[in-house]
Amino acid sequence: MKWRQRKQSTNVDDRRSRTGGTGRGLPSIGTLLFLWPVIKNLLRSKLGIAILIIGAAVYFLDLPSLIGGGSSTSTINEELDNEQAAFIKTVHGDTEAIWSKIFADAGARYSSPTLVLYRGSTTSGCGLASSRMGPFYCPEDRNIYVDLGFFEDLKHQHGASGDFAQAYVLAHEIGHHVQYLEGTLNKVERAKQQAWGEAKKNQLQVRVELQADCYAGIWANHAHQQFDILEEGDLEEALIAAASIGDDRLQKQSQGFAIPHTFTHGSSKQRVEWFTRGVKNGDLQDCNTFGR
Repeated sequence: MKWRQRKQSTNVDDRRSRTGGTGRGLPSIGTLLFLWPVIKNLLRSKLGIAILIIGAAVYFLDLPSLIGGGSSTSTINEELDNEQAAFIKTVHGDTEAIWSKIFADAGARYSSPTLVLYRGSTTSGCGLASSRMGPFYCPEDRNIYVDLGFFEDLKHQHGASGDFAQAYVLAHEIGHHVQYLEGTLNKVERAKQQAWGEAKKNQLQVRVELQADCYAGIWANHAHQQFDILEEGDLEEALIAAASIGDDRLQKQSQGFAIPHTFTHGSSKQRVEWFTRGVKNGDLQDCNTFGR
């Protein structure tokens, strides 16, 4: 992907120096109230107090990540890390330019989400953000949270390498912000509350995710027209990334078989199909995943 010498977004909260192996934030009040009966019983004995101390150390220091389960600042190449951050900031800047124009053409105003870059763990309006979660959009604070270590996982664990695979992931999360601005996320949440059974709720969530994939394709189409971003193999990188994180493939990797009614993001085939739809014409009308 051609991205150098282009404007980087300034709507970025770069927390990389404040996160990583530095531990976790405080648990929520709700979590503390839920755990209080257990904590109170443990405080009655020396053994219980020792268990609490050990538990607090594991939680706040995030020892599994320090041992090898997550990102550690000591193993990060700072130059490469900054290079990757510059790339993601540039892609974010591209999404701001593209979606601002799309919204303006429709007579509306686009307000960009803040991109939060971190390593290891940080706090969000939706709770703790950790390296194990992958990038996500939080409608509570309208921020997008990206642990740059995820892209190494995307490459090594899912076989999706290349910078445009990373751009696709960010563009997908931006798609959720667009859904928030359109009111789609709120409508779906209300529909979930009225739906009977987890399968129905999962089906609604799948439609949300596939539309975000389509919106990522919309961005790719318009960004190439405006900035000439695509190089040979870029679209293939995005398609491989979309397929690699389909629910069926992830479930088969983890448990050897897929359970369709538990899907929350869509199958590999569906994710590839909807991203491709967005890329083909760059028309929002092609992204109606709720129309059938």
